[in-house]
Amino acid sequence: MWFFLLWLTTLCVVAKANSTDSGPSTMGNSTESSRPNSFPYIVSIGTMVTGYYKHLCVGVIISNEHLLSAAHCVKPPKPVHPGGLYVIGGSERLDGKVGTRFTVVKVKVHPKFKVLEGYDIAVVKVSPKFPLNDGRFKSLSFNLKSPPDGFEGSMIGWGRVKVGEVKMLKPLPFRTIGNAKCIQSHRFVFLRNTDFCAVHLKGSQGACDGDSGAPLMDVENERLYGLMSYGRKACQPLMPYAFTRVGMFSDWIKENMLSM
Repeated sequence: MWFFLLWLTTLCVVAKANSTDSGPSTMGNSTESSRPNSFPYIVSIGTMVTGYYKHLCVGVIISNEHLLSAAHCVKPPKPVHPGGLYVIGGSERLDGKVGTRFTVVKVKVHPKFKVLEGYDIAVVKVSPKFPLNDGRFKSLSFNLKSPPDGFEGSMIGWGRVKVGEVKMLKPLPFRTIGNAKCIQSHRFVFLRNTDFCAVHLKGSQGACDGDSGAPLMDVENERLYGLMSYGRKACQPLMPYAFTRVGMFSDWIKENMLSM
């Protein structure tokens, strides 16, 4: 019985980026960078590999300098130093040629996090601050209760991205099911009370490697409920996946935003 944390086999190495980290780095021409962004609260978290940006996971903006993601994204088996992580946002397109780059300056992983044992959540602080007033960036509230069983929402991510491939953010439809049913019917034996289960509803691919940290949400009303944590197999369609319950961590998130 195998379960995969979805960052583990990410292969996205995109266009070469400027190595200067003194401020936000805007990539591409101004026309591309100023195009409307349907998901201004979504960013890419990645690192630099021989001068090229490598996408790892998805982040969700919650303030002008903080975002949420899955703990396993920023605390892999060989931890990446915060200074070695970057965030790209402001565009639906992921190819390293458009968007604005920020530096990760602090990371707070939930102290109870262990692989496949719940608490898969982290608060990330960036510098400089997100320009929330320019239309390309926006923050979401994170203090909502978990969705009821049968809730239909969308997970927003880029999916699996191959080297040199241009990808656009897209919503994937999911429906939540009770944890007991998920464990009994789908053998999600690692599911914890800090997680909820949701089944992919339509399309040729479910959540893929690189989608960890992606939000499950009500897109129309911009309500954030969960963060993608793991699945039995990356990209498998019409199957269940585990999401971290964001709302139950609202106090912990607020405390760490203030202390970072």
